[in-house]
Amino acid sequence: MVKDVELFAAAMAGVKPLKRKRAAAARVPAVEARGGAKAAGKPVLGKPATVPPPIPVPRPRSLPARPGVPDLSPDDRQFDRDVSRALSRRKLVPEATIDLHGMTLAAAERAVTAFLARVSAQDMRVVLVVTGKGLREEGGRTIDGRIRGEFVGWLNRGDNRDRVRAVRAAHAHHGGSGAFYLLLRRRSSASSRSLRATPQR
Repeated sequence: MVKDVELFAAAMAGVKPLKRKRAAAARVPAVEARGGAKAAGKPVLGKPATVPPPIPVPRPRSLPARPGVPDLSPDDRQFDRDVSRALSRRKLVPEATIDLHGMTLAAAERAVTAFLARVSAQDMRVVLVVTGKGLREEGGRTIDGRIRGEFVGWLNRGDNRDRVRAVRAAHAHHGGSGAFYLLLRRRSSASSRSLRATPQR
């Protein structure tokens, strides 16, 4: 028995014992869910969501006056005398009217442009635009209302100038200085439509 043990010890003398390998802990990579949270279920503190700033809406720009075309001015000397006389004597009334009271400058300008496009397409001759006087005292001076002060300038821009032949302040029974007559260009100079009085209602 002792001899067997000595033989086994002699045989195992050159053998080194194997080292136990520690099982490496399995590391599971964090998987982000579609919503941004990890699969481990732990809440993830991310950056707060930022709300993009509102995109500013540019104010529509009016088309510039056409080159080579003289600007309009509310001078009755540019207005047809016969038409002005007929309006004064109530033998002629405007064929269409638009009232700009209560509008902002931008809304009033758009309304004037649309109005001119419509009445021009209908081949009207004389129309009325009510701007309101809007007079106010400032520094000892009397200043016109904003719409009234900008109105004639709008007529000199883009297609408006091509549609309007002349402008003048209205007579008292049509609003006086708070309104304007517009004499429109005819679509055809050979139009057979005559300028006749329109009965008052």
